[in-house]
Amino acid sequence: MMRLALLIGALLTTAALADSITLGATVQVKPNTIWFDEAAQLARWHQLQAGGDAKALAAYQQQMLRQRDAWQFIYQLRVKVLGYDASKHEAHVQMLTEGRFVGLDFYIDPDALTP
Repeated sequence: MMRLALLIGALLTTAALADSITLGATVQVKPNTIWFDEAAQLARWHQLQAGGDAKALAAYQQQMLRQRDAWQFIYQLRVKVLGYDASKHEAHVQMLTEGRFVGLDFYIDPDALTP
């Protein structure tokens, strides 16, 4: 029962954040999120995720990461929201955290954003 309550609370918090995504806002991206170079790559990732084939999803992620068409960072990083499309479940962000990726833009799942 406690797990169900925690799950519902987490889902409501995520949904509330997704509703409050504002263009130009500075937010954090959760650690270990997959960041894609193109919106079509994120869309394909969503299709595989929805399809429920864990092997196909993992293979796609590995392929994108190996080809450097996607990135996965182990730390929480700061970004600026450039675009948000709720119907596509897509956020377009620009890296603000200092380093070699600063200023680059990526497409990520908006559930990975935190205030």
